Amino acid sequence: MSRCLLALSSLLLLASGCRHTLAVPELPASHGHLSAALDRYVEKREDLPEDAAPVDLSLFSEEPQAVVEPAQARSVFTEALAVLRGTPSAEEVRQAADDLKATCVAGLAEACAFLRERIERPHKFSGKPPEIPREVILKQSFSIVVIRCRLGVDGKFRDCVALEGGPDGVTESVLAAVKEGTYEPVKLAGHPIEVPYTMKAVFLPARKGLTTEERLQWVRARAARFPQSHVAWGDLAAMLAKHAPEDHWYADALGYLNALNPASWWAASELAWLHAQAGRYAEAEPLIKRALTMESANPYVLETSAAVMMATNQCEPALLQQRRAVAKLPPEWPAPERERFTRTMENYQRRCPAANATTASEPAQAP
Repeated sequence: MSRCLLALSSLLLLASGCRHTLAVPELPASHGHLSAALDRYVEKREDLPEDAAPVDLSLFSEEPQAVVEPAQARSVFTEALAVLRGTPSAEEVRQAADDLKATCVAGLAEACAFLRERIERPHKFSGKPPEIPREVILKQSFSIVVIRCRLGVDGKFRDCVALEGGPDGVTESVLAAVKEGTYEPVKLAGHPIEVPYTMKAVFLPARKGLTTEERLQWVRARAARFPQSHVAWGDLAAMLAKHAPEDHWYADALGYLNALNPASWWAASELAWLHAQAGRYAEAEPLIKRALTMESANPYVLETSAAVMMATNQCEPALLQQRRAVAKLPPEWPAPERERFTRTMENYQRRCPAANATTASEPAQAP
């Protein structure tokens, strides 16, 4: 007998999988692993294993087609909200979403927050999990299938392609199950909107397991065989972040994930952190700005933003950003990490006397 676990990068589950405990991470741990672990802990993502990359539903998986100048951002934002308050057509919802993304990129934090907070995840109405091919059961083999589709406003998947395929009919079984299912569509401010979706189906033999080293070898092989699969690179980056952050493939995996999946705030943020630690602030700055458009509450993202600001002579904004990072750490987070964040904040305070003499407003949560 085999068992099958399916998960989607946009948080839609086709079948029930194992639930994991939500414990704070043990130290020592890399910045990347702690950032992912905190996201999982705060969001109560029991469906994700401890060495999985953060995933979330985001409209930023597709770049905006519109270009908005900062001076126009407020008016474009207001117009988009007016459209969404009415009874827009599917095309009008799509255009409003594109305008909101463009205003977010232009630097309007309210647009970024709206896109994060007013997106609704889909739910499955009907459909069966993939049938496990007889050959897979007999061979007791491990297999992963990754499918990229579009989820329409009618709740049906279309234009599905396999980013990673499996043997013995596994890919065909997953495709058939996906096409037969019906789902409540993704919604923006209550209005259905078509989005791209990536689904990952993992077939695991019963009573078998892989060691950490075997899992690392397997995911390395997947990334080498399917270099266009952002899921493979994300799995590799997350595993290396936890088990081997010093491996030279860690930065490479983050780079591939960032290039293939612009909606991964984790990849952008952690690449920025690595660049900042190496003193390459010009490379770090656009990455952390993009990460903030999608995730402005994770303390490790804020810490990276503060470090880049401080290194680029933005003393007061850096101090304010680090204060936000300290304030957002959960009380139960490992004490050494809380102390490290506080020491950094105190260091910034010593270097920013003007910020301590006046009460400043919160820094922008998006570029």
